[in-house]
Amino acid sequence: MMQQQSPDGRRYPAPRRMIMGYCGASLQAADMEAPIGVEGLVRKAIDPLRETMVDTLYWQMNTDPYFGSSTSHLTDWFSHPTQVGPIWGQGRQSFKTAGEWRIYENARELIDGGTDPPRVIIEYGHAAGMDVFLGFRFNDGHDHALPGGLDDPNMSPIKKEHPDWLLGPSVGDYSLFAYNFAVPEVRRYRMAVVAETIANYDLDGVDFDFCRWPVLFRPGEGEEGARHITEMLHETKALLEKKGGEAGRRLFLSVRVPYDLDETRREGMDVRTWIQERIVDIVVVAGTGGGWNYRLPVEEYRGLAAGMDCKIVAQNLDGFKEHRPRSAHVLFGEGDYYSTEMHRAVAARHWQAGADGIYIWNQDWVKFAKDDRFNPQSWREIGDPDGLAELDKHYLVGPSGRGGDLPVEVAGDGDKVRIRIDIADDLPAARRHLEAVLRVMVEQLTSLDRVRFELNGARLDAASATVRYNYNDCWLDFTVADVLKRGWNDLCLTVEARTPHVEAPLAIRSVEVLIRSRS
Repeated sequence: MMQQQSPDGRRYPAPRRMIMGYCGASLQAADMEAPIGVEGLVRKAIDPLRETMVDTLYWQMNTDPYFGSSTSHLTDWFSHPTQVGPIWGQGRQSFKTAGEWRIYENARELIDGGTDPPRVIIEYGHAAGMDVFLGFRFNDGHDHALPGGLDDPNMSPIKKEHPDWLLGPSVGDYSLFAYNFAVPEVRRYRMAVVAETIANYDLDGVDFDFCRWPVLFRPGEGEEGARHITEMLHETKALLEKKGGEAGRRLFLSVRVPYDLDETRREGMDVRTWIQERIVDIVVVAGTGGGWNYRLPVEEYRGLAAGMDCKIVAQNLDGFKEHRPRSAHVLFGEGDYYSTEMHRAVAARHWQAGADGIYIWNQDWVKFAKDDRFNPQSWREIGDPDGLAELDKHYLVGPSGRGGDLPVEVAGDGDKVRIRIDIADDLPAARRHLEAVLRVMVEQLTSLDRVRFELNGARLDAASATVRYNYNDCWLDFTVADVLKRGWNDLCLTVEARTPHVEAPLAIRSVEVLIRSRS
């Protein structure tokens, strides 16, 4: 990928393809004793990205001990020398857990040595050829789980001092202690942290993660309050432009937002205006809240950004697998995180849909939270849409709320359901060296049931399908290279006759397509 040059010879970001979203402090505490030192931080945060297609690193400024804390996450704590926000562990003699202590000790050791975590990440990230953005979770509410509430020692002292700045119980449990951006003091406080960060670090941009959490105002106040958030982004953009002008290079503003434009507006995020007024340079389209989707509607965002220099980036699968049937582990040996083939398929879909880049989210945690042997092979592949065309893939139709409509019940005779599958591969062009299998899991299906399967209007021969049973789950594999097409495919299931021996309705739990190289 081409890199642009500044007058002083430093490169700055050209339109990017691959972004790695990191949770900063968790890597300091993940699997080593304090002190971590510069070498240890580089080994954990930078070295895994070498020899990959990742060209941009988003480093989260907020402290996040994850499994190192009994409540998994904390909010509004920092592990860098700030004069504005609370520094994690400052003034404390003891911590609840060893993981919490390690974050404090590792950050303290770096700061006492004349540097700090963001400065290390920027210096060594630049040396490795990456651009580094410093990011903020805009309104994370993980501290709702603190057992002591506002009196808990792990609660941010800012929140303890200013309970009137918080959203309170009207927004539900998760955002109980989240900030209310209708309060001017909240906006001034948060902007002071951002301004300090821009002034103090040689960053390439700032990222605001609105997916952690997309509740910024009390119910019904979001649309009116949206102007306040837009003003904060305007102010941040001006700070970046001022510093970029002094440095002789362009600095960028990125936002990560839920995919539903109407919902984001109701919650106070006027993404349309941010794009149309050229406030933001990068929009990462993500799932609702902190989640992910198998297929995101990037086309709508591409339409908003048409003719503008705003890049639309699609979030790839999370590292933590959800919503997969138990029998998939038993019959197909699936692990508890997504496979390389699954990551390829989701990336290929979004390149085909017009995305300008791919955002890798939470996959860096797999090594620490799931499997130390994790091999991030997809990081070396999914930034190249042309190269992906030649590789094996595993497409999944998303569950409801994750880019699809599964599961779907078909209770009785005559019931019919249509399920859409988006495929990036051009099977007619590649049929000689690629094969395609449609895999459907129907719960409660027996050999006595008669169900018609049709793909793009062509009837599939159930008698020739490969069938596997595991308790109530029935998996069917159909060879479909002749009828599968690039783009959206329609799978229709029609119940022609149910067995009288089973009372439970049929339920389609999984629909997937496996693209494989012919042996």
